[in-house]
This record gives sequence, C-alpha cells and structure tokens, in this order.
Amino acid sequence: MQRKTRGLVINNMRYRETSLLITIYTAEFGIASYIENGVRSAKAKHKMALFQPLTLLDLEVYHKPGKGLHRISEAKCYYPYQQIPFDIIKSSIALFLSEVLGKVLKEEEENIPLFDFLEESFQFLDKAEAHVENFHIQFLWELSAYLGFGSSSSVEFFSQMSPWIGVEKTASLSPILGELIGTGYGKTVSMTKLQRKELVAIMLQYYQMHMESIGEIRSWQVLQEVMAS
Repeated sequence: MQRKTRGLVINNMRYRETSLLITIYTAEFGIASYIENGVRSAKAKHKMALFQPLTLLDLEVYHKPGKGLHRISEAKCYYPYQQIPFDIIKSSIALFLSEVLGKVLKEEEENIPLFDFLEESFQFLDKAEAHVENFHIQFLWELSAYLGFGSSSSVEFFSQMSPWIGVEKTASLSPILGELIGTGYGKTVSMTKLQRKELVAIMLQYYQMHMESIGEIRSWQVLQEVMAS
C-alpha cells in the first residue's frame, strides 16, 4: 500500500553494487528501513544526496506493517540545509546526534510529536547564527522525555547519577544543567569546555542506564575535538 509521510534520514549503508539500505524515522510509521535500488548508478531515480543523515524528506512509500524492508516510490527534500553541511561545529553536532538517534529510535509506530521535535530542532540548528555550542546537551535532555525516561529537573537527574559521578561534580554541574534546561536553544549559558564535556559524558551515561543497546557513540570523540579547538 502506497502512503505519504515526512521522514528524517538517520543513516544509510551500501548494499551490493548500486543500492542503499536506508534507515528513516517517519512521522507515520516510526523507525523504518528502506531499500533503494540503483541509487548509486548514473540513471538513478533518486540521488544519494537525498539519503544523507538528517535530511528531511517528503516521501511516498510502499509500507506493509511487519515487513522488515520497505520501498520508496518518491522522495523529495522539503528543507535543504543551508549551514549544517558547511559549518564544522554544526556538522559535528549533527553527526553526533544522528548516531545517537540511530541507537535509540526503535519504535515502529506513529509519534508525530517526536517527529515534530526532531524536525524543529534540526531546522533551528541549521538557521542559528550563533550559540549552538550547548545545542546537543539541550537536545538530549528533551529527547529523553520523548523516549520515556526524562527527568523533571536537574536535581532529579543528578540524584540518579550522583552514585557514579560524586558529590563535587553534582554540586558544580547541577546548576549549569538547570540553567540550560530552563532556557531554549541558542541562549548562552556560562560554562567551561571541561564542564560541557562532563555534562555530555554524564548525559550519555544516563542514556546507557536506560537503554542498554546504545553502546559506544564513536562520533563523540570527533565532537570533543571540534569543541576543544
């Protein structure tokens, strides 16, 4: 059955000579996998650029519940990123968050509020003129609520994490996180590069506590190097 939906590309993987296996988070069906044949050939109906991580697509797909792989009839990018592909900080944040999303988005069912959050967040990241250095921390905080294990405050968050991080870090970082989550994207919050690194590490540990499948996030090392420069 052919259906229309918006989609956010999570990742892709080469398959055979000219095909791709594409993981897309869709508004209508949740996480779904698609096979696109011939996409790496000269006569491809859809170009590979459409299936880069975090691309926002209008899709017409053949979707059958319970089937592992689906097919794409039509795909069109409805929001071409203007800055993310060309800004090293934004592209590193995007790479990091796309890897996280690939580990944590598992539900194969409609969740339009979550899709809208993802769409709006990445459009903000693309458009922002400055102050995106804390975007990924705020994004992970908000995402945890959509995934069902968010904390109500920084105090509650650190009360869960304090056995692993100690009293001193809790005392220094809890007020910073409280200020971060009390403001929207793009607002400046004073912290050192080390404190930012520690907050991300603790946030990833928090995710790992609640979702064992998340494992190591390899692109975090790249993000740390970019943020440290």
